[in-house]
Amino acid sequence: MRQYARIREIDANPLVKGLLVFSFLLLFSSPAAAQAAETRVCLVITGLGGLPEYEENFLDWGGETQTIFQDQLGSKVYYLDGRSQKKTDILDTFKTISSSASLDEVWIFLIGHASYDNGHYKFNISGPDLTDDEIKTFLDSLGDTRVFLIAATSTSGVLASQLTRTNRVIVTATRSQTENQPPLFMSFFLEAVASTAADTDKSGRVSLLEAYLFSQQKVADWFEEKGRILTEHPLLEDNGRTRLGDKEDPLQQNPGTRASLLASMAYLSPPLERIYTSRRAEELAGERVGIEREIEDLKFRKSQLPESQYYSQLEALLVKLATLMEGIEEAEEAP
Repeated sequence: MRQYARIREIDANPLVKGLLVFSFLLLFSSPAAAQAAETRVCLVITGLGGLPEYEENFLDWGGETQTIFQDQLGSKVYYLDGRSQKKTDILDTFKTISSSASLDEVWIFLIGHASYDNGHYKFNISGPDLTDDEIKTFLDSLGDTRVFLIAATSTSGVLASQLTRTNRVIVTATRSQTENQPPLFMSFFLEAVASTAADTDKSGRVSLLEAYLFSQQKVADWFEEKGRILTEHPLLEDNGRTRLGDKEDPLQQNPGTRASLLASMAYLSPPLERIYTSRRAEELAGERVGIEREIEDLKFRKSQLPESQYYSQLEALLVKLATLMEGIEEAEEAP
């Protein structure tokens, strides 16, 4: 798997560049970098299998996803089994989630078969299928809430362009509606969550971006090892601006693009914890949490600010963060 450069802002001045390399390594291994569990909701929908082996895979993947978000990340999880639960059940759950207060993140997993008919994506469940229009209506009802949709289905590539917008990451197992074979993407995606190989920035956690890149390469490797034609090409559409997975991939052209991707700041595994031995270190760590939150908030607002203002604010915050981290280390080393 190709190893990309560590997260950095390539257009920043030299001081910001140096601080980013140092500070992001610290930032991504801290508890503050994760979104609070009580403001994160995960919806998992498994669809019809068609064949027993497909159904078994879909259910296994759905169950694993539920475990990750419920037990490891402490999120509120809604799990719907499309074999027995109808479209009305799904739409009711959409309404329940969209009416929830103070949501920071909504994660949605579609795991199963889908078809493309008369210009529409349809997720196969018992009774009438769930359509792309109904999914879009749900996502639009969430307003500015950050949304991460993983469509681990056949023909899912059409959703990337249909659903993309600011504050959304759309991951699809296929590139287009013509890739209609049951994809293996979700199997490798779940493997990524617990894989040290997927954690390319060595932060101790796996981001959505890292899970996507890991899965993309694993899918290609698997088909090559089997001597089979590659029938699925995963896509990632980020924040309405950047698409990964096409022939002209921006990460291959410019690895520094990672720093601006929403998918690089969304995590699928819990943060590392650190226990400080000195009271002063604990106090400084509390201040660090506030700075880290300010940095994350600033990164989310990057597109809304003039470039010079963004980098000026980022530099000031990173200087504070670096100073705090040095203070924490000194406090821990003091007798």
